[in-house]
Amino acid sequence: MRKSLLVLLGIFLFPLTSFAVTLHFGDFFLKGSEVAKDDVYAVGRGATFVGAVTGDAVFVGGNVLSESDVSGDILFIGEDIRVEGNIQDDARLIGGVVSINGTIKDDAVIIATKVVLGPASRVEGSLFIVGGEVLMQGAVLGDAKVLSGKLTDTGSVEGDLEVWGEATFGEPARIGKDFIYHTNKGTPAPLNVTITGKVIRDEAKEGNRLAFPNLFLGGFFSLSTLMMLALGFALFLLARERSEEVLRDALSNFWLRALRGVIILLIMPALSALLVSTIVGIPIAVIFVAFLAVLLLLSWGYSGLLLGVWCERLFFKSPAFPLSYRPVLLGIIFISVISLIPLVGILFHGILMLTSAGSLGTLWYRGLRSA
Repeated sequence: MRKSLLVLLGIFLFPLTSFAVTLHFGDFFLKGSEVAKDDVYAVGRGATFVGAVTGDAVFVGGNVLSESDVSGDILFIGEDIRVEGNIQDDARLIGGVVSINGTIKDDAVIIATKVVLGPASRVEGSLFIVGGEVLMQGAVLGDAKVLSGKLTDTGSVEGDLEVWGEATFGEPARIGKDFIYHTNKGTPAPLNVTITGKVIRDEAKEGNRLAFPNLFLGGFFSLSTLMMLALGFALFLLARERSEEVLRDALSNFWLRALRGVIILLIMPALSALLVSTIVGIPIAVIFVAFLAVLLLLSWGYSGLLLGVWCERLFFKSPAFPLSYRPVLLGIIFISVISLIPLVGILFHGILMLTSAGSLGTLWYRGLRSA
């Protein structure tokens, strides 16, 4: 009995033990005199990067301050994110408030309720922002695309600037190429900005096209979505191989796994209710309830990854495996938006969860048989 319980516990936790990384739990501080000679992963309430990082820097948690020179990418998911150092590659920032006063040598993708690019900020690649309130004061050497509730721009964009939502400019704002404005009909021409290229308006009728950003911004930045992002990236970073195994199984047997998910979610509560009525069955019932809780949590996370794999194939025409950050990010964003649609969104999300649950149940059962 003891061996069976240990095997079952191992199967519950197998996604967390299959991808070895250097991971720090709790508050993390990299001193100015320290040099991290590899990738740095941290999960906790807060992180401060002051010393140099020769690889990637990843943080999921509360607040993060990065003053480091990072040789690779950064991926920060948190409530308050500040980047004041030099990032030699891409930056992926997701949180409540994101502020940048450093240099990003490549592309930057930012999703937040409030985004501040300070006067000292410099993005040498392209910039992509989804935010409620956006303030741009620094320099972008490539193109910039901004979807926001309100954009205030006093900085410079050397490439094209494409904007969805309200936009205002203040001197010395500058756009080196075209300004593409997705706006309601009748919106006046932009003032207090130097535009070298053309002004291209994509006008929509009032209440039509621009209703989507407001809907998106209202629902996306909920606590549940940030939690799904944290779970999705944890599965990607800590259990990449096992996650690929789950996703491959779900894709190749989609409807069969959805049916199996329905059966599992019907049988497990019923068995638990029957077993808990006997003294001998109570420990087994507790195990079944724990199994069901873990299954629902992981299925919730894998539903976004499953949609992301489809998006990777559909939009980018590229294989989704080996798994990368892009399908994780896109899948969770899309499923958050789709879930806002009454009835249809909940049904769609539910089907993805059932399929994920069926795949997880199948792989766990195979693991039990081979143990």
